Amino acid sequence: MIRGFYTALSGIVSSMTRQAIVADNIANANTVGFKQSRTVQDDFELSIMNSLGPELGELGTGAIPTGLKLDVSQGPLQATGSKTDLAISGDGLFVVRKDGGVAYTRAGNFAVDVTGTLVTQQGYAVLDTAGHPIQMQPGQDFTVGSDGTVAETGQRIALVGWPPAGVTRLGENLFSAGGQLTPGTGQIQQGTLEASNTDMAASMTDLISLERDFQMSSRALSIQDSSIGDAAQLGRLR
Repeated sequence: MIRGFYTALSGIVSSMTRQAIVADNIANANTVGFKQSRTVQDDFELSIMNSLGPELGELGTGAIPTGLKLDVSQGPLQATGSKTDLAISGDGLFVVRKDGGVAYTRAGNFAVDVTGTLVTQQGYAVLDTAGHPIQMQPGQDFTVGSDGTVAETGQRIALVGWPPAGVTRLGENLFSAGGQLTPGTGQIQQGTLEASNTDMAASMTDLISLERDFQMSSRALSIQDSSIGDAAQLGRLR
């Protein structure tokens, strides 16, 4: 009975965790360059056992969200006509300076600050292939080629490929990455932005399905609780 109690409870926790991920995807459906996250549900104890040794068969002892990964597929490209809007078509991440280090982003809704530096919406400088900020004269018009070269300065906007080992979200639509990074193979389109790749139809379907999972797990927990109460009452009657 106790095992059934924890199995039902794990289903509730798993559904809540996955609901939070889907809700985050939906909330960022209009965020420039946002990449949605995906996850699946697996057997809790089986996942623990498999992590410690050879794979085992089905145990059916609870649920746990597994396989959380970033969907790096291309988002829709939308023309804006703004010179400071840049989109990557294909593989690649912009490189920006943050807190003395570097971070990466797909969000190309940049701006030029009062010093003539190309910056993100949060004010982080966009870097070139030499690791220097893209610097222009304030108010100067500029043209960016498909390879990232700024015609007026000769600097080339840095692009790195998606790391095979994955990335970590930092917030502010930024990522961190470790290991050896390779140049991105994508092309830059000026006057264009990449929209979020969130699939709203699939996300809403997932949200409804997860709500039903939550309700069923809650019902199972209630039944287990009643069963334990009945067993305790029966023991007292004896």
